Amino acid sequence: MKPRLYIYAPSHIRPVDVPEFAAVWETAEVEIEEFLDRSRGQCRADEAVKKLAQRGQKPAVYVLDCDGYYPGFNYVFGLAAPELKTAVVFTARLRPALFESRLAKEITHEAGHLYGLGHCVNPRCVMYFNSIYDTDAKGVHFCETCRRKLRG
Repeated sequence: MKPRLYIYAPSHIRPVDVPEFAAVWETAEVEIEEFLDRSRGQCRADEAVKKLAQRGQKPAVYVLDCDGYYPGFNYVFGLAAPELKTAVVFTARLRPALFESRLAKEITHEAGHLYGLGHCVNPRCVMYFNSIYDTDAKGVHFCETCRRKLRG
């Protein structure tokens, strides 16, 4: 049986297939002003996770239509807080023609963290730590090693 995952996204983003999870898509229009750093023009990922963890069903991934960062990084595609069972994925850097594929991979990657997985050394695994180029090259599935860890 696949682990359940709640995905909250703006109404203009169509649900994408997230094959490793039993995904439940819900519409959520999130006001990003609460965690927007105006000096950078980006949303602070850790603040977004903390605030969004107070909402909805868990485990949850929130898809946010903005660019995200985390202190010490210029940008992040997403951030997970396993202890809060909440993650965020930022769409700003996923815009080109591969948007749906990239979104599915980033949701799966952050959800993997929610279920206790770390980054993987297998470049084909969705848990591989990534640049946008790595995201395009890797698959949307967990490798066998990560799958075994999930089954625990």
